[in-house]
Amino acid sequence: MKAAVIYENGDPAVLRYEDARDPECRDGWLLIDVEAISIEGGDLLARAGSTPRSVPHIVGYLAAGTVIEVGDGVEDRAVGDRVVTLNPTGSHASKRAVPATSTWPIPDGLDAATAACVPVAFGTAQECLFTAGNLKAGQTALIHAGAGGVGMAAIQLAKHAGATVISTASSQNKLERLTELGLDMGSTTRARTSSHACAS
Repeated sequence: MKAAVIYENGDPAVLRYEDARDPECRDGWLLIDVEAISIEGGDLLARAGSTPRSVPHIVGYLAAGTVIEVGDGVEDRAVGDRVVTLNPTGSHASKRAVPATSTWPIPDGLDAATAACVPVAFGTAQECLFTAGNLKAGQTALIHAGAGGVGMAAIQLAKHAGATVISTASSQNKLERLTELGLDMGSTTRARTSSHACAS
């Protein structure tokens, strides 16, 4: 199979696209024919600073695709099911083996590219808003960096929960696009330069 791999940490130049050994479908696991991946901030941090456990190291942790093999002991997945997967490594490849417990069915009508972006963004937003923040209908949610993946997910979830949604973004253009997701009001932010920060 083809995969994006690294042999050492570094900037994007350390990434290589090459042949890799097909993964094995162990007991309790699924083998996925990958159709789409999601590149997350954690992928960039891992490539830059987490020493690969072995080399070549296949990067990435989010992917979506179709089940092509089911390991012994798996009863709630079948060959042909479309799933999204979340696992620490190995998503940026044409095939991926993962524990069945780290997969979720892709609903009919949802394309693989969209599904691959859901677990981290929406899972993080869900935890922040409702587990840590205990957001309820009628409350107001302030979401910083609303134009990012987690921010866009949080805006949608907060609006769906019946909250008034306020957000920051780096430009008015981004705020205008966020209104389609449920943003009620927003404010632009501007990064300070180091000279301004020193003078203040």
